[in-house]
Amino acid sequence: MSNRERQMQILKEILVEDFEAEEAGMRGGSTLFEVTSIEGVEIPEGLTVVVNFDDCGEVRWVGPTVPLYMPNVSEEIDDMRFMGNLNVFVMKKKKVLKQIHRSFDGEAFAKKEDTCSLREILVCE
Repeated sequence: MSNRERQMQILKEILVEDFEAEEAGMRGGSTLFEVTSIEGVEIPEGLTVVVNFDDCGEVRWVGPTVPLYMPNVSEEIDDMRFMGNLNVFVMKKKKVLKQIHRSFDGEAFAKKEDTCSLREILVCE
C-alpha cells in the first residue's frame, strides 16, 4: 500500500461522513486531497475542502521530547507517542477560512474511528 493509499484509508476511518476526494498536491511530504463530495452535505459554492493525514515521515521518539527519524524501527521499541496529524482546510480561493489540526498519539490513533465530522466543520462557515 502506498503512502497516499494509507493516508486515504486513515482519513476514511477518522472522518464521520463518507466522502470522495482527488489528489491536490503535496504538503511536507504527504498528499493533500481535495474533497469533491461529502455524504449528506453540500459543499457551498466557492469553498474548497482540503484534507490530509501527515505521519511526518515515520517520526519516532528516542526520549520524552526528542524525535528521531528511524525508518526501520521495530514495533517492539516504537512507543507510538506520535502517530500523525489530521489537517482539514476550508478555503475560498487561496484564503484559508478555517483550519483544523488534530494530533494523534498511539492511544488516540487506536480510537480514531469517526472522530471528526466534515459536516460540523462546514456548518461554521
